[in-house]
Amino acid sequence: MICAEFVDAGASAPVVSPAASQPADTQTCAVVLLTGSDTSALSAYVFPSSGDAGAAWSLGFSLVVGSYCIAWGIGAVLRFIKSA
Repeated sequence: MICAEFVDAGASAPVVSPAASQPADTQTCAVVLLTGSDTSALSAYVFPSSGDAGAAWSLGFSLVVGSYCIAWGIGAVLRFIKSA
């Protein structure tokens, strides 16, 4: 990993370049750039496929809408019984 800094932070698209001096600890850097050898550590983080993400979203959405419909139906029955 390489410590970097903003060259022109006031620009609409700030420019980042490697810092002139590299500290021993990258935790003090404002920006850290990854080198080619650092990207192998990111292979443990796998993003789901669009199909899996869509299925998870559909499941979550249908649970919320289904719960609302069931609760609305139970409320309608209870209101009917209460008014009778």
